[in-house]
Amino acid sequence: MPKIKYQFDSKSLTFKKVKLIWKQKVQRVLAFLIITGLSAVIVNVIFTSFHKTPKVIQLEEERSELLSSYDALNDRFERIDLIISDIQQRDDYFYRSIFELEPIPSAVREAGFGGTNRYLDLEGYESSDVMIETFKKIDVLSKKIYVQSKSFDTVIELAKNKEKMISSIPAIQPVALKDFTRISDYFGTRNDPFTGKRTMHYGMDFTGPEGADIFATGDGVVVEAGYTFHGYGNRVTIDHGYGYKTIYAHLEKIHVDTGQKVKRGEVIGTLGNTGRSTGAHLHYEVKLHNKPIDPINYYFNDISEEEYELMIATLSKRRNPMD
Repeated sequence: MPKIKYQFDSKSLTFKKVKLIWKQKVQRVLAFLIITGLSAVIVNVIFTSFHKTPKVIQLEEERSELLSSYDALNDRFERIDLIISDIQQRDDYFYRSIFELEPIPSAVREAGFGGTNRYLDLEGYESSDVMIETFKKIDVLSKKIYVQSKSFDTVIELAKNKEKMISSIPAIQPVALKDFTRISDYFGTRNDPFTGKRTMHYGMDFTGPEGADIFATGDGVVVEAGYTFHGYGNRVTIDHGYGYKTIYAHLEKIHVDTGQKVKRGEVIGTLGNTGRSTGAHLHYEVKLHNKPIDPINYYFNDISEEEYELMIATLSKRRNPMD
């Protein structure tokens, strides 16, 4: 039986049944639900303030495991970074040095990433710092590996062309031993024969008879052949590739043309006395990546150890006349 409510009527001094309209019934139901819901929320807040729910406990355990995994991952990154650093050292100072390549600058290997914030999507989380730091390490390692792979591509390509490279590197004297009288000047500072001032001499001077043959010291392409107005007189410049160029100046005659391919030992002209010269001789230069280097290091194909030591001794006396 439904519960019947009565209300006392003071006028008639009788109890009358209370009849609720549907709006009142709805209001009562809503009020009951609201009060019940608020009570449940309050009870839940009070309970969870002092007690963790199974879900919260599970989430905290998962977070702890995740942070432990990040720590382990960062340890692995550090070990991988050490391995990459070792590979970089061997590449710069062994593999690349074999082919006389400059080490890759650290600014290139350690270059960062520009532009907008790459890690914006990772911000706003409780563990954002850990995630961002981990992704940064991944990006740095990826960049290092990319740069290293490109370096290995270069080294591998040079290794494939090793025979061609060996033939191209300047490796003989430009004047036959029987033809040159002496080496009248070496690479380094000297007193200029015309002004007497200390100047830099970027090559070696071979004194000999006019008309003696001058040889290409390595395979290459003639990029200059003719008279110059910079004191060199008749000059030939050969590009050997791999960063090498050689220059032959003060020639009497030139036997090659610009664009012509030449082989090591091929006659490219004759010794002379043209240009700014005090006598018949060959001025010979070697450049690596357009930087002048001492030609004395590039005669290993046609002189003996004793001859090389004699050349070094002569050079030492010239540079240290008081010894």
